[in-house]
Amino acid sequence: MTENLLDNSNQEIKDYLSEYVGEGKKFKDAETLAKAKYDSDQYIKTLERQKDELREDYLKMREESMSQAKLKELIDQLEAKQKSSTITPNVPDMDVQKPQPFDPKEIEGLVSKSIQAHEMTKTQEQNFNFVKSKLKEKFGDNYQAPLKQQIDNLGLTEDYVNEMARKFPNAFLKTLGYDAPAPDNKFQAPPRSEVAGFAPVVQQDRTWAWYQNLKKTDPKTYLDPKTSVQMHNDAIRLGERFKDGDYNAFD
Repeated sequence: MTENLLDNSNQEIKDYLSEYVGEGKKFKDAETLAKAKYDSDQYIKTLERQKDELREDYLKMREESMSQAKLKELIDQLEAKQKSSTITPNVPDMDVQKPQPFDPKEIEGLVSKSIQAHEMTKTQEQNFNFVKSKLKEKFGDNYQAPLKQQIDNLGLTEDYVNEMARKFPNAFLKTLGYDAPAPDNKFQAPPRSEVAGFAPVVQQDRTWAWYQNLKKTDPKTYLDPKTSVQMHNDAIRLGERFKDGDYNAFD
């Protein structure tokens, strides 16, 4: 009988169950193996959902940036057409070509986009001034030093923070922890005989909505790999109660 190097019919079939399950093996029994496989699948689903959410946030910011670039390009094209239409070559009248009239729809669309861009710029300026007023209320006119320290503590860049102040002022205040109300001066400190640092703590389940709020208020912690593991464990522990807020929006 001629042997075939590509024939694997006589190869030994590996018994994976016996290799991984049993006394002294990685898994005590088949049920423990199945639970580990289930937990692994749930963890992968949690990471995929988190990745989809971050990708959607990035696409929204990218779309806004591209819209502004297209508006500038359209304005440049219009200005070029206007300049070319005002130049008359020094040739006989029979050779002069009349400039093509503008399409009314093109002009209407340009005006509409220009108005939208102006309103957006105006809104962003108002948002920026609102954030500055809140910083001055908290730190006074010399708010730059404590703001810079907080930015460095969170690992953020100045460009990112300024952009957030213009587009998302409330998220800016939450992210940097400046949205908390001012302390009530009428509060009386407890006597020294009381236990220092005691405060009632209200337990709250870490659901999907809870993690969405964490992303807004503390993005650095949210993106920490340890948080992804914690989110996965909470999803397993809470089951269906974990899937609140806009959890199903990414299905």
